[in-house]
Amino acid sequence: MPTDQLAVQAPGPRRRPTARQRIAARRAEEAARAVAARRRRSVTTGLAVAALLAVAIALVVVVQSSRTSSAGAAVPANTVQGGTAIAVGDAGAPVTLDVYEDFQCPACAEFETRSGTTLAELAADGSAQVVHHPMAFLDRASSDRFSTRALNAAGVVVDAAGPEAYARFAGLLYARQPAEGGAGLSDDELIALAAEVGASGPAVERGIRELVYEDWTRTATDRASRDGVNQTPTVLLDGLPLDFRQLQPAALAAAVRAAG
Repeated sequence: MPTDQLAVQAPGPRRRPTARQRIAARRAEEAARAVAARRRRSVTTGLAVAALLAVAIALVVVVQSSRTSSAGAAVPANTVQGGTAIAVGDAGAPVTLDVYEDFQCPACAEFETRSGTTLAELAADGSAQVVHHPMAFLDRASSDRFSTRALNAAGVVVDAAGPEAYARFAGLLYARQPAEGGAGLSDDELIALAAEVGASGPAVERGIRELVYEDWTRTATDRASRDGVNQTPTVLLDGLPLDFRQLQPAALAAAVRAAG
């Protein structure tokens, strides 16, 4: 063979990976998938936390910006805690449930739909006193300031017909909660709902149409902010917050009876 020509050899047979090499490769692949899954979970969790934080910050900003002097403002009768809360049930009940809500809040409507009857039963049978802390910080979520208008109407109801009527009126409001971004119930509709729970007459109609408790709605919202509430619904059992799972009807009743 001439020296300026290179011999080309045919490739030899390729070696198959050993069992140990195959196991190592499979473990490396599984480890890579696990790392990727953890990264995806971290991103998802981070986004969820960021969203909740944004809602909480927005609530605080709205509450702080709505604070105003309300000296001499009208305050509904049949209220407690400086006129900012409505207590349903026996003050001597073994436990207290503090419930912070906004009538425009979808999560509050869901809570009331599931557990509103349980709250009423716990108050009625003496297991707990339920103290409602209404808020009006979601006016931006409707086209006609429904948070404020609904809470003003609720103030008119409690003034005219008492705490139990307020609780029933709240249930009706949540059952007919408007979609976010749209218009809320009209004054005529609010007046009709008030009459359903026993609050009617010229004073009720005027109170709803003229927003006689508008300043009170801001005072009540400000009080909730000062209580440290930054999301709705917030439910406290003897001052301790309940988590989402404890807000389900059976769990809520069990927690109250265990505490009592």
